[in-house]
Amino acid sequence: MKRKLAKDRRDEVMGAALQLSIMHGYTKVTRDMVAKAVGLTPQAIQHHIGTMENLRRDVMRKAVQDECLAVIAQGMANKDKHAMRADDGLKAQARAAL
Repeated sequence: MKRKLAKDRRDEVMGAALQLSIMHGYTKVTRDMVAKAVGLTPQAIQHHIGTMENLRRDVMRKAVQDECLAVIAQGMANKDKHAMRADDGLKAQARAAL
């Protein structure tokens, strides 16, 4: 049961981080912003996600999985390797969405 709760919390954190990335840009999202959005401390965010590099990587992976064109386009502009690995059709859609 504890493992499921941790996964649910991580999913909540990643969903909030993706929404913040849409609003503010994925390179501008901070641990404090995510913590405030989900009602946790920055230390708890670090516990669930790890470093900010991990957070950005996971946000981009979620953006690709969820086909979030705005964040994928941001990643492509920043040469994010996970954005660049997205399906060519998805990358074309992200470019067109700019």
